[in-house]
Amino acid sequence: MSDTKTKRLNQIFDATLRLTGKVGIAGLKMSNIAKEASMATGTLYIYFENKEDLLNALYFKLQKESAPAIVNDISHLAINIQLYKMWKIALERLVDNNLRIIFLEQFVISPYISKSNKQIDIGFKNYLKQLLEQGKSENLIKDANSDMLIALIIGFVRSFSTHIVNDCSGKLTEKSVDESFSLCWNAIKK
Repeated sequence: MSDTKTKRLNQIFDATLRLTGKVGIAGLKMSNIAKEASMATGTLYIYFENKEDLLNALYFKLQKESAPAIVNDISHLAINIQLYKMWKIALERLVDNNLRIIFLEQFVISPYISKSNKQIDIGFKNYLKQLLEQGKSENLIKDANSDMLIALIIGFVRSFSTHIVNDCSGKLTEKSVDESFSLCWNAIKK
């Protein structure tokens, strides 16, 4: 991909995140995204067929950059260490750009999400589920429904990242990462 195309795509994605924070996914219009990205609406359509195509491309990009991307690098580690590393990366990425939180929370429940993007989410959740099931079999993790445990973990990391951004001036410290993970781990460990 050329530098110009990459730069334009990043402008479009950044503009989409900013506008989602202001008007929500339902309020997004291609013309407003183009204006926010400082380009003509027609230019936007060179890269994306429609709003749905744009939103799915952005979601794919964000997911590719997040915790699932490190699974291969950590799968050999102990369960609690794998969870900690995913926790830390997710927090850092969400705090670094809190507009991601807004976009992700809205997009995953929107009618725009494609089947392939649902599979990305399902794939990561399946990895987490397998990890939790392994932890249960090793007597490390509570024998609770894995889907509930996943909801607890994901909900906590999203809520805590929002707290850091809104109430702590966006300052994420090693201590807050460690303490928040410890609280989460204590909630799910046996």
